[in-house]
This record gives sequence, C-alpha cells and structure tokens, in this order.
Amino acid sequence: MLDTIWSFIAANPLLVLAVCFMVYKQWQAKQPWPDFGGTIISLKTVDEWHDTLSKADAAGKVVVVDAYATWCPPCKAAAPVYAKMSEEYTAESCVFTKFNTDEVGGMRSLLEISAMPTFKVFKAKAEVGCQRGWDESQVRALIEQHGAKKVVQRGKAD
Repeated sequence: MLDTIWSFIAANPLLVLAVCFMVYKQWQAKQPWPDFGGTIISLKTVDEWHDTLSKADAAGKVVVVDAYATWCPPCKAAAPVYAKMSEEYTAESCVFTKFNTDEVGGMRSLLEISAMPTFKVFKAKAEVGCQRGWDESQVRALIEQHGAKKVVQRGKAD
C-alpha cells in the first residue's frame, strides 16, 4: 500500500502540492486573528459602534474604522501597521476602531462595506472619508486630513 501512495506522489507531484496548499490555506484561515496591540477598540456590536461614535463626537475626535476579514490577505498585512498607527496619533484627536465583517454583519450593512479591508473616517458622526484596500500612505493622509494629530516626541511632531 505504501508503494502505491509513493507511486501516486511521484506520478502527480503538482496535484499533491496543490492539495497540500489548499489544506494549509484552510488551516490558516481557521487560526485566531492575532492581537497586534495598539489602542484599538474592537467592535462586537452595532450598539458599541454608536456608543463609540457618540463619545468621540462629544470630545471632537476623528473616528477611524477598519472593516476586515480574517481570511483576507491584505487585511492581515494591514493589521500590525494599523495597530502601530493607533499609537502614533493622539488619543485626544483620534479613535481607532475595527470590526470583523464576518462576525458583525450589521456593521458591514450599516457602513455599506463591500470590500475588505475598508477604512472609513468619521467626524461629527458623519462619514468624511473612505479608503478601500490597504494603502498605508492613503489611510494616513485620510486620517490627518480630517484632524488626527501625531504624538509629539522629543519636542517635535513626527
């Protein structure tokens, strides 16, 4: 029997490789979403979103939301950078949030998310900007355009 298996592998190496790759991708998609730290509010319900938006509006802050999916490669690439960005901007000027589009479908509908990742910026409870896809410089420009301020270090702004 083992000879038969080895014969099949030797005769079909690309097929075996393709099957192994598909099995790996299925396993990878089921792994938990890593926590990259930062000062990000992970939204689990639409009510949490409304509460966060109201508090930010009362304080005059910009709100950034990252709509992601765990199976999305660009979302995985964006996650650690987005976490780092959340620490680079002052908490007095900007609130960073995120939600999993597969777990909080009501948010996906409410914010009209059709692609992942999508980054939306809100000010005074109104959407003021949107970036579909991951482009760090575009997301930074969008955030800064609407009033997010960078943390001052060593006596000067970064």
